[in-house]
Parts: sequence; C-alpha cells; structure tokens
Amino acid sequence: MQIDSMNRRALLRGSATAGAFTALGGVLGGLMSRQAMAAHGDGQLVPAASPYGAVFPTKDQETGLELLKLPRGFTYRSMSWSGDLMTDGSTVRGVHDGMGVVSVGGKGGQDTFLIRNHELRPLGTLLPAPGKYDTNLQNGAYVAGGCDVLRVRNGKLIEHYPTLGGTSTNCAGGVTPWGTWLTCEETTYDGRSAGGLKHGYVFECSIDPTETTGQPIVGMGRFAHEAVAVDPVTGYVYQTEDNRNRSGLYRYKPNNKPAGYGALAQGGQLQAAKIVGVDGAMITALGGANAVNSVGDVLQVEWVDLDNPDADPSGGASGPYLEAVSKGALTMSRGEGIWHHGDSFAIVDTAFGRDSSGRDGRGLGSVWIYTPDTSNPARGTLTLLYAAAARVAGNNPDNITYSPRGGIVTCDDGDDVDDGFGAGQRLMGYTDHGEAYILAKSNVILSDGDIAGMNRTGQFSADDYRGSEFCGACFDPSGETLFVNVQSPGITFAIRGPWAAGNL
Repeated sequence: MQIDSMNRRALLRGSATAGAFTALGGVLGGLMSRQAMAAHGDGQLVPAASPYGAVFPTKDQETGLELLKLPRGFTYRSMSWSGDLMTDGSTVRGVHDGMGVVSVGGKGGQDTFLIRNHELRPLGTLLPAPGKYDTNLQNGAYVAGGCDVLRVRNGKLIEHYPTLGGTSTNCAGGVTPWGTWLTCEETTYDGRSAGGLKHGYVFECSIDPTETTGQPIVGMGRFAHEAVAVDPVTGYVYQTEDNRNRSGLYRYKPNNKPAGYGALAQGGQLQAAKIVGVDGAMITALGGANAVNSVGDVLQVEWVDLDNPDADPSGGASGPYLEAVSKGALTMSRGEGIWHHGDSFAIVDTAFGRDSSGRDGRGLGSVWIYTPDTSNPARGTLTLLYAAAARVAGNNPDNITYSPRGGIVTCDDGDDVDDGFGAGQRLMGYTDHGEAYILAKSNVILSDGDIAGMNRTGQFSADDYRGSEFCGACFDPSGETLFVNVQSPGITFAIRGPWAAGNL
C-alpha cells in the first residue's frame, strides 16, 4: 500500500507543532518535547541517563540471593515461585506473565491484591481453580493456563490461590476500574476436533474465586489477545493483538457502561482503529509505505464497526483482523502491552521498525500514545512517543505500565544486549521526554546449592535464567511498590525504593 506525499502531509499535519503535542493533554503532555523529538526522530540509539543511577547486584530480602540488579537504595522481595505450595494446597504453575493490582483492602487497608497470568500453552495439567473454562481432556491432557490471586502486605506475600483455569496462553491483560482482572488468551487454538473448545478470548477474574465464572467474553473478539486497558470515563476497553504484521488495534464498546463484574459479558460492539483518510494504513516501521515518518508524528484515528468478533482465523490471520482490514483498518507489527493513565493510553508495538534485511515489522519496538477525542468519541490521535534504533536503547519492549505519578515502565523481551551492566533482560523507565533508560536488570542465576538452600529442590533446574523476560510490571496505588515477574523459572518480585528521586 503506497501513500502519496500529499496524503501523508495531510495525515500528519500539525505533528511538528507544539499544538500537536498539547493534544496529548494531562500528565502525558510532559512526555513530549520538540527538542527530544528532533533528537530521536529516527529512533533512540543509546539509553538515556537514569535519574536513579546505575544498577548493581542487589540481595533479595527473602532468599539472600542477588537475583536483580537495581540502583542504590532499592530493595526487593521474591515470592510465589513456580512450584511453591499455595494457600489452597495446590502448587504455583510456571510461566508467570501479565499481572495487575486489582484492589487494596484487608487489614487496615494495607493489603494489595494482584491477579497474575500463567502463559502455559494449550495442553498440560488443569489448574485447580474454582472458575474453569475448557475442562475437556484433549489428546491425553487438559488446557493448562489460568490465573492466581496474590495477597501482599508491606511487600510480603500473605496468601496466594488460583482463580481461573482451563484457559490457554494467558499472556497479558488489564485491570478494570471496578477491581477485577481481564486475562487475555494469546492464541486461536481450537480444541473442538479433540473434544475441547475454541480459544482466543478475554476472561474476567475476581479475587474472590467463587465469582470467577470461567466464561469467555466472546464479543471482545477471538484473536491472539495480548493486553487490554479500560477507559474509566467511557467504559470502552482497548485491546492489542500480537500476530506478526497481522495485528489490529481494537476497542470494545459495552452495551451498558460497566459497573461491576460481569457487565462486559452482557454484550457490546467490537471496533478496529483506522487512520482517517487512508485505507489499510501500515504502521509497522518508519517511512517507506508506512503512515508514519518520524518519532513524534501524530495520526488521526477513527473506529470502524466489526460484525463478527467470533470469526475463525484464516491464512494465519484472525477473523476480526481480516474483517478489519477489509474495512480499511490499520495494521501494527505486533501489539503488546497497553495501559491507561490520565486521559490517554500507552501502547507497545514490540517489533516496530526494520531488521538488518530491511523487512518492516521486525525491528526493536516502539511506544505509541492513543488519546481519545473527548468531544468526539469516534475519533482520537495516535502519537509515536518512542522508537528504538539500536538494541542497547530498546530491546523489544513487551508489557507496559504507568506509575501513579505518570512515569512509564516497559519490560524488555529481546535478545541479549551489551549495555555495560552484564547479561540480563531489563526493565526500562522513560524520561519526561520519552527517552528510555535502564531501571533494572535480571540477575537470576541459580545453582543446585541455591535451590537446595531455598528448599525448592525439584521445583526447577539450576540454570542461568537472565535471558528470561520480565512480565507483568505494575505499581500499587500508592506508588511505593513495583511488582514484576520473571517468566522462567517463574518468580514474582516486589520492588521498593526512592521513586521520588526520579520520574516514577
């Protein structure tokens, strides 16, 4: 698809003016500056200086092992490792992924409740949760994914228990304003031929397992869901799709503005994002046939209705995506994390850019900002906040979150990178100008002696796990604690520190 220069100029008109940046509004307005855009218009090449300083091996307050590298003054505690015994007597499953703080309460309001995904592939052992979806035996095994609840007090685990089972490839998701978790299946696995059910849906989870029904919200679409974020004003749910260069950007308009658990399942309208005036716009890299030329460009967005959210996939593309592009909707490379703050949404495209062979949609990643038009809910703007032009500056960001103060954190999920701090996946913070800096690094290397010393022999093997991705980063409402997972061997961390010394 080619976009002529006149059409492109009309599309991006105003993107180089101060007025375009103020359209972001609220706290996100501070993330953009013309000077920063000029410096990184073709993408960021090196990490920015961290306001928290360099990272160093830091001891875990639970095990005494140096599992993370953090700036001076930061502390952390590990919890709910894969294989640990949970409060209900079952064991913690592995492949920890997306996670969110869904509510606070309990003893004097000190307790933080999180719900955590397990990105387990289709078949394995059924999670013993009260709420279950696909409980059918298929080829000698069950659908293995699901979600747990973690109750944390002052950074220490109090209890943990399952709330959803029988789902597949639970990747990310999103919290709701009414205190639940929307977990996303990143798959279109179809178990019907083996006696099971279709997958590729969003499910709602409660910290009270008896409320988790295990029923899919079919109207939100069947595709490789990555993450969702709810607009608390309109009730619209924005959704990303992770399917290489066949990814749409969606939103779900519930029939009734949600007011509590189960409201989304009462039906609604699935829509796909379209660039105004350009049918089938590609936003998978800078320039070429893409509808974006530079970091800081602003695209005008409208939304088109989709008629069949439950359509089967075909030719490697989901049914909703095929209908969306037939109606002129845009294509991203691989939509990953999405998070709401203030009046906007931060969205990750983990493969935005080009590889060394010049192929679009196989790059190092980007962060977009979507801002709804409050005067016209059918429109909005999509602004390219950040793009990585070198692996040291951006290593395929995946999950994303905001701090309560409005700072952005992403979880890297790329190849090993030499950044001066040794091997290990990274948590990246972002300056107020949208420049990425190194916040933390994984340092999970376990020997047989380490495992025996923790009384976790048999739960996992001794190995160097520094290449395993960070997932599920999220702050508690006070902004005191950043929770995050390392996917393998499966660990949840609670990180505390002098956040006020920087922008997080």
